Parts: sequence; structure tokens; C-alpha cells
Amino acid sequence: MIIRSIAAVALISLSTINPASAAAPAGRLNDAECGVPAYRTAWQDEELAGNVKLAVLVDANGNVKDTKVISSSGYLALDKASLRASTNCKFKPATNGAEPVWAQVQYNWVLN
Repeated sequence: MIIRSIAAVALISLSTINPASAAAPAGRLNDAECGVPAYRTAWQDEELAGNVKLAVLVDANGNVKDTKVISSSGYLALDKASLRASTNCKFKPATNGAEPVWAQVQYNWVLN
């Protein structure tokens, strides 16, 4: 029996709402902790795989307040699972009362 699993989350790049403060929040965004989303058994038969790139809005407390798909895997199920998982990402809190910033998170759904 072949067991299939996923490889997931890598924080890949940063962008900010206020370019003048780009240097301040970078440290807290580089150290994100994101959980690995579940790969459903039903998807194994369909051999769903792909990469989902998301934008996540991170508040000053390090919580994700909004998410959106930047680049789809081509499968709505994987995109939705990535969006759900990204809401549980936790970033370091800002130390200077920073405004919310956007970060990019990528989920790589790979059959092993």
C-alpha cells in the first residue's frame, strides 16, 4: 500500500502596507509558525497536488486577520484547505505597535 502525504508551508516573501516601515516588521514575519493542513483521503484517488500562494494580513499581535489566494493550485479543494490552515499561522507580535502587514505563505501539496 502506498501512503501519500503532503509537504506544506513555507513563508516565502514579505510585503507591507506601509513601505516606510518595511524593516520593522520583517523579523516577526520571518518567524511564522503555520500548521500543516490535512490531506483528505478522498483527494488521494484524484492525486490532487499543486502549490497555493496566499497573502495573509498579520496584525500587531501576530494573528492572521485576512487571507486571499494569490496563485491557485488549480484545485479548489486544495486552495480552500490552504486558506483554512493559514488562518492558524502565528507570527511574532510587533514590538513597536506596528500597523497590519501583508505576508505571503505558500503551501506545497505534494504526493509522496
